[in-house]
Amino acid sequence: MRQPLIVAVFVSAAAAVGFSQTLGTVDGSPTGFVIWSSTELETIANRLELEIGDRAMVYETVRNDKGHSVYFVLRGLTGRAEFHETEADLYVVYRGHATFVIGGELIDAETLPRKQQRGSAIRNGTQRTLGPGDIIHVPVATPHQIIIAPGEPFLYTLVKFDEEPLQ
Repeated sequence: MRQPLIVAVFVSAAAAVGFSQTLGTVDGSPTGFVIWSSTELETIANRLELEIGDRAMVYETVRNDKGHSVYFVLRGLTGRAEFHETEADLYVVYRGHATFVIGGELIDAETLPRKQQRGSAIRNGTQRTLGPGDIIHVPVATPHQIIIAPGEPFLYTLVKFDEEPLQ
């Protein structure tokens, strides 16, 4: 139970200073400790904004560790509603605004690999408006969806806990 809390505190603090995929272990720090700089975060964010075009989403994997992964995600369009049987998510908003729908029931649910489901929307969920600096934790087995306003890309860091292995 301590690992998600420690990572959540780290991600919260790191959101204030930024993320990077290239910096590694800091001299004198324990193995596995990483600092992601705000300069590198800006580089990733700007690259993703150039790549998005008319796609719904682009992302960059910034860390994969046993037990959790970290992604930098830019959404340009509303994606499908999601449900993960075994994974919890932590979102840290960097740029833009969106509506986050959580709870309720997936509409038109489709079962996918990696113990996940996707749907066209969520029925009876709770809506929250998100903006830079907001942090959201999505518990395991909880429907959720990010609704993007037209023309307003939404950039965030996503930490997935207990992520199912890629196949």
